[in-house]
Amino acid sequence: MGQPIRLAVLGGSGVATPGLIHALARVRDRPPMQVTLLGRSADKLDRVAALSRRLADQASAPLAVTHTTDLHRGLEGADYVLNQIRVGGYEARAVDETFPHAFGLPGEETVGPGGMNNALRTIPATLEQCRVLEAVAPQALVINLTNPSSYIQYALSRYTRLASVGTCDSPIGLAQSIADALQAPLEALWVGYVGMHHFGWVTEVRWNGRDVLPELLERLDQVAGLPVDADLVRAIGAIPTSYFKYRYHADRMLAGQKGKRPRAEQLLQMQDDILADLQRDDLQGMPDSLVRRGAGWYDRIIVPVLLAHATDSRRVFTLNVRNGDSLPWMPPESIVELPTLVTRQGFYPLQPARLPPDLQAMLRTNAAMEMLWVEAVVERSFDKALRAMVLNPMIQNLDQARAVLQQIWPK
Repeated sequence: MGQPIRLAVLGGSGVATPGLIHALARVRDRPPMQVTLLGRSADKLDRVAALSRRLADQASAPLAVTHTTDLHRGLEGADYVLNQIRVGGYEARAVDETFPHAFGLPGEETVGPGGMNNALRTIPATLEQCRVLEAVAPQALVINLTNPSSYIQYALSRYTRLASVGTCDSPIGLAQSIADALQAPLEALWVGYVGMHHFGWVTEVRWNGRDVLPELLERLDQVAGLPVDADLVRAIGAIPTSYFKYRYHADRMLAGQKGKRPRAEQLLQMQDDILADLQRDDLQGMPDSLVRRGAGWYDRIIVPVLLAHATDSRRVFTLNVRNGDSLPWMPPESIVELPTLVTRQGFYPLQPARLPPDLQAMLRTNAAMEMLWVEAVVERSFDKALRAMVLNPMIQNLDQARAVLQQIWPK
């Protein structure tokens, strides 16, 4: 049978983590696995690990769960590392989602000033943990789930020697909305996608060998959750991810956020409910509180990508990877999100459909902004930080950029 695959989970005390074990337990034909959950809060980690072990005991294929607060011991010998840390917890996310309001901007934890503030505290913590990983398991593949994903992925690529890939289930959600609008099974479609994390477009939809995107553009009212006014989507000829509402409709998003609880506060309440349920000694399955929270990213992207790599199944997923020469009009070192062939030897982005010049320009600008911000954080360069802030598509002028930086940049 051989040695089990060893997966270490950074941020393993997160209350959604039993969803990962539940997803692994339901895969019948996977290799044996040993999962080590790592976290800083011993009490929280104990409770999460207890349910995770019960779920692992119900798996049809061998699945063992251990946990530790010792980073070196938990990472040693790992084959895979899932990075899902949340620096500052939901309390810090609440700040990301609200502080931009003072500058007339909507708040969000992955885009705009909120996303940059998230990256500011998350990049150093991620790189610190990666230094340990480089020492004790340099051969491990890092699967990144931590937001803001492409900022973190660029930091991993630029400042570590580790192999890494970034994941997000947003492209899958968009593809499912398209399949529903077409009344087609998702597995029967080829959905061509090009962009960056939370900054991309569906540029091609093929069904039975025929491009049906033009037909879809004529019935956009049937695409659930379309984030941008339909006339612009038709003009572009590509369907954007949901986060473009913060770019094109920032005023509407700000108006909708004012006077309402940020999403982070709702998640804090859910976390409290889940932790209360995890204290039950008789709990054998996923509690209703955790089911309501939802952790679909484990089923939809994390577990499939990990197993595709481990078993060399050569499946295609939309992933965040280093560009190289995939998009010749983008910097080779930039992080792009493209349909990618997953093999045991590595990740191979597929050539996307042609992107119009205006979208190419937006993508280049976004890449330059993210790379400058990562470099500013690592180098502690205010000059690079200012250049990056000015490039952020939600920032309207230099005075606003300076004001935001004065609030979030370390003194």
